Amino acid sequence: MDLIVFREMKAGEEQTVCDLVKQVFNEFVALDYENDGIEEFFRFANPDALKERMQSDGFVLVAFKSDVLVGMLEFFPPDIIAMLFVTVRQQGIAKELLTQAISKARLSNPNLSKLTVHSSTYAEAIYQQLGFQKTGEIAAENGITYVPMELLLDDQYT
Repeated sequence: MDLIVFREMKAGEEQTVCDLVKQVFNEFVALDYENDGIEEFFRFANPDALKERMQSDGFVLVAFKSDVLVGMLEFFPPDIIAMLFVTVRQQGIAKELLTQAISKARLSNPNLSKLTVHSSTYAEAIYQQLGFQKTGEIAAENGITYVPMELLLDDQYT
């Protein structure tokens, strides 16, 4: 079994990370979006925008298996999961990215008590498996359909 390496995204990896996001988004999420929502998503999920956001207090964690990128998670302070995309399923990659993101976020915010996410309808069940709960009904903004969710942090993520 190949070891999965988790770490922070390095400068210069923005294109590779966005290629993974695009692949997973196009395969699983884009089907539920109109063209304006897809365009809006890629205004956010592109290498230049990602690089610019990394100049702030947020961070991106990545997962590599045999030197191939298989997952990513982007976090915005104080408590937002902006993107979580994984190409390899059923190996705990999303959960480990989330666990490491919580640990890293708590370094600057020790009192972090919850995480929020605007999940795609496709990923809602995945977030529920990670412990997130819906906090509202399906909504749409700028063509992006999402389910508001939050994870109350407890002993499961310490």
